[in-house]
Amino acid sequence: MNTITKIRWMFSALLMVCLLTLTFHFPSQARSLQGDTDFSAVDVYVEAQMETLKIPGLALAVVQGDQVVYVKGYGQADSDGRAVTPQTPFMIGSTGKSITALAIMQLVEAGKVELDVPVQTYLPWFRVVDSQASAQITVRQLLNQTSGLSHATGLREEFASDLSDSAIENSVRRLADVALNRAPGTTYEYSNVNFTILGLIVQTVSGQSYESYVQEYIFDPLEMHHSFTSQDEAMQDGMATGHVKWFGINLSKTIPFNRGHMPGGNQICSAEDMAHFLIAQLNDGRYESVSVLSPNSIAEMHKPAVPTDTPDEFYGMAWHIGEFGGTPTIYHDGQNGNFATQLVMIPDEKLGIVLMVNVNGAIMMGSVQQISQGVMAISMDKQPLPYQAPEFLSKLLGSVVVPVGVSILWVAWMVFRFIRRQRRGLPARRNILWALWVIVLPLIVDLGLLWVLLFGIPTLWELPLGGISVMFPDMFTLMIVSAVALAGWGVVRTVLTLRSARTQSKVVD
Repeated sequence: MNTITKIRWMFSALLMVCLLTLTFHFPSQARSLQGDTDFSAVDVYVEAQMETLKIPGLALAVVQGDQVVYVKGYGQADSDGRAVTPQTPFMIGSTGKSITALAIMQLVEAGKVELDVPVQTYLPWFRVVDSQASAQITVRQLLNQTSGLSHATGLREEFASDLSDSAIENSVRRLADVALNRAPGTTYEYSNVNFTILGLIVQTVSGQSYESYVQEYIFDPLEMHHSFTSQDEAMQDGMATGHVKWFGINLSKTIPFNRGHMPGGNQICSAEDMAHFLIAQLNDGRYESVSVLSPNSIAEMHKPAVPTDTPDEFYGMAWHIGEFGGTPTIYHDGQNGNFATQLVMIPDEKLGIVLMVNVNGAIMMGSVQQISQGVMAISMDKQPLPYQAPEFLSKLLGSVVVPVGVSILWVAWMVFRFIRRQRRGLPARRNILWALWVIVLPLIVDLGLLWVLLFGIPTLWELPLGGISVMFPDMFTLMIVSAVALAGWGVVRTVLTLRSARTQSKVVD
């Protein structure tokens, strides 16, 4: 090799080093470390979905192997127009259950927790209404959502508000008045409080708060520098503002924060940080040079444990295990009142997707999952499916729209009948049958419709009325307006009818 050739090789090597240095030290808001995926197609797809669903802000990360190959923020983080970035913290909802599950499995590896022993081994005072069942619930059953605690019980705790240091314990102690929905260990039923109990076990066994344990053993090792267990700290770091849908309009809304629900989904993380978390999940517990869990424990977490209500889908230790388009998939969604998140992993492809939005509501239910599946399809060189309104959305809306419509028609009919009766005058002879038909029966219908609106719908949705007001304020508005119209006109109609009858009786006398 002559001198000129050597100089050329040295110059080329120096140029390559400079390019690599620029790449890693001056990252753009969106960066790609892999050239075989057309991320411009991802951008076009995501922006189109945001336009369709009127999503104010979205954060996306794509993981391939042990690398974050793409991460980007779209839209606005708040009403001031601040841009979403990969480092913008979002509420992650129930995807945070996998953080709690990881903490439990770390304690299992440390010999401090056993999966198949009763919860009372670590919390001797723990109980539900049935004392015998209380002693049967195990740690593994909590992880696999087979404890017997109901979905409705978990939702009630989600909408509580407790910022005290004992918030997690307070939430678990309230279960003493709760009856199980089924026998422990028999069948799957998703309940947030399963992970509240697990969070308290983390606190009790580790000897430190849940928040400090997660920071020390999960956030710090995985370099999750924009992840928090405190809403105040997250807001100081530029947390996105959450929004709710009100008849299609995005309304910024801050929802009361419940520290007691922290282990079940009140963590606050950025898309970039959750990409680090997925790298550890996809790479036998390792992120860069750090291991947060052994390969065997990661495999145990991803193993299908119990069938869910969805055909060909299983649940296991804070993950749903199923398939998308024939491809084995591990995933979980997260729903807060004003945020929604989706984590997706394709283990065979070493592919992971993080997707976060700062809005929630009826139309968003299932939509974030569809967008993440679209990104996943493009990442695998497939065509994303067009957006389709989730099937359960029509059932969800119908369960409100139908009784609201019936209530409005009923009030309108009663107003019409009352006006017509007043014009014609009351019959001269009024007996008990007249009173039953004109006064009692309409009141019974009023009360029946009121029960449906104020108790029946919340029971069907397994949400307290306050929870509906938080997550679905538009549906709540319809329910309350209809209930007020029913109750108000029912009282006015009855009073005016009785007054007219009394007045006419005096005239006759």
